[in-house]
Amino acid sequence: MTDTEVIPEPMLQDVRRQPHVLRDLAGRVGEIAEFHAEHLAGGTGRTVAFGSGDGWFAARSATTGTLLAASGLEIAGDAGPEMGPGDGGIAISMSGNVDRTVEAAERLLARGARVTALTNGGGGRLGALGLPCFALHLSDIAPFLCGTSSFLTTRTVLDAFAALARGDEPARIARVIEATADTIQAILPRAEVLATEIAADRATAPAIRFLSCGTRGMAIADYGAAKLVELCATPSWTDDVEEFAHRQYWTMQRGELMTMLPTTPVVAEIASESAKALKAMDVKSLWVAPDDLPTHEAAWSLTYKDNGCHRESVAAVPLQLLAYHVSLQTGFDPNRRLHLKQDEVRFNTSRQLTRRSLLGTGQ
Repeated sequence: MTDTEVIPEPMLQDVRRQPHVLRDLAGRVGEIAEFHAEHLAGGTGRTVAFGSGDGWFAARSATTGTLLAASGLEIAGDAGPEMGPGDGGIAISMSGNVDRTVEAAERLLARGARVTALTNGGGGRLGALGLPCFALHLSDIAPFLCGTSSFLTTRTVLDAFAALARGDEPARIARVIEATADTIQAILPRAEVLATEIAADRATAPAIRFLSCGTRGMAIADYGAAKLVELCATPSWTDDVEEFAHRQYWTMQRGELMTMLPTTPVVAEIASESAKALKAMDVKSLWVAPDDLPTHEAAWSLTYKDNGCHRESVAAVPLQLLAYHVSLQTGFDPNRRLHLKQDEVRFNTSRQLTRRSLLGTGQ
C-alpha cells in the first residue's frame, strides 16, 4: 500500500483478511518452532505470557498446562507469579511500548528469568531491552485500527508455543491453524449478515453483555466487550454464565443484548436456559458456539463445525463484526475512531495511563 492509497472500510478489511493471515502464519510454523526451541524450551520452571489489553486477552485465551497467563501489572506491580531463574516470560505488545508490559519485562530480567517478546515489528521499548522478539510482521492497513488480525495471530502464536511445549509436531500445529482459517472463512459471510441485523435491531440497547466460562472462554468475552469500548459508546460487560445470575443480573436493564459463548455441553445448557429466561426482560441473545453443543434458546445463532480448529479464534470473529456494526449503527466511525482522538483530554490521559513514551506523538 502506498502512502496516498486509501483503503475503504479498513477495519472491515482487517477482519476479512484473517483467514489469509492465519494461512500465512501456518507457513511460518517452522520459524515459530525454531524460536521456541532456542528461547523458550528447556527451562526448569514456568512459562508465563503477559501483556495488557488485547495482549492480556490473547494470553488468557491460550493458557494451558504448559503456558500460564498474567497481566503486565500482575508481574510488574503485584505479587503475581514469583518468577526467577528457570522461568520464562513472553512479553506481548504489538508496539512494544505499553508501560506495564515493559516494566514487567524489566522486572523479570532483574529476577534472572528468561524473557522474550511477541510484537508486530521491531519491538519498540521491548526491543530496546535486547529481548529475543518474535515479530508477526502484519502489514498496516490503516493507522489507529481496533485490533483484529493482530489479536488472532498473537493468540495463534501463543497456542503454537503451548503445543510445542507439550510435544506436538509442527506439522500438526500447522494443520490446526489452517483448519481455523478454513472455519473462519466459512463463517465470515453469515457473521457479517448477523452482525448487521443484530446491530439494527438492538441499536438502542442500553448495554451488551458477553457471557462465557473458564479462563479461555472469559478471555474471549472480555475481548468482545473491549472491541465495543474501543469503537462506540454502548456500555459492555462480561461475566460468567452462572455468576451473572447472582450479581450483574440485578442491575441489568430491559432490552439489552446478551452474547452467549458456551464452551462445553454443561455450560451450553445453562446458557440456553438463561437465554430463555431472559426473554421475559426483552433481552435477545446471540449464540456463538460449535454445532456439537446442545440446542439453544437464542434469537440469533452462529454455529460452526469444529474441524480441529482453535475455537477461541473462531468465536472472536463475530464479536469483532458485532462491534463494527454496532458502532456504525450508533453513529460512530469504527475505521478511524476519531471520537477518541478528537477528545484530546481523554486521549492524552490514556497515554498518561498506559504509554507515556508516546505523549505528544498522536499515536
